[in-house]
Amino acid sequence: MKSIQRAGLRRPVFFLALAIAVIAGSGCYSSDYRRSMAANVSLLSDMSDKLADYCRTFFKLDDRQLSSEEMGEFYYAFNKANAFSSSTPREVSRPSHRDFVKLLNAYEKFAHAADEYRLNGKPDPAILASLMSQHAQVRHFAGKVTEDLRNEPD
Repeated sequence: MKSIQRAGLRRPVFFLALAIAVIAGSGCYSSDYRRSMAANVSLLSDMSDKLADYCRTFFKLDDRQLSSEEMGEFYYAFNKANAFSSSTPREVSRPSHRDFVKLLNAYEKFAHAADEYRLNGKPDPAILASLMSQHAQVRHFAGKVTEDLRNEPD
């Protein structure tokens, strides 16, 4: 009888400990989401700034034109951020995640348009103005995601 009573007492303690572990684990997950999201936003924002600078100089590095291989870093940033977004299906209802998808779409559009501009072979003020507008959209969504992360509960 004593072992049944002890087991009965231990069972609530076990479930309490399990509940605490789950809460602590979900806190770490949420913290990891925030940290990873912030890192990906920073990556896309920084790469967008760099790409805008290249557009303004018509992709000149010293005395040479930026190569297709060097443009790969902009696509790599997109692929990395897109993979992160795909790996967070439980977070899709969060405003930060929804705005991050908008950021991804704006960045991808900007990167492809900038690459087409580079391949066109000649500077064009109208196209450059459109590219700077696309860059501004990327910056806008990056700021929105950052704001969302600040306002979201854990």
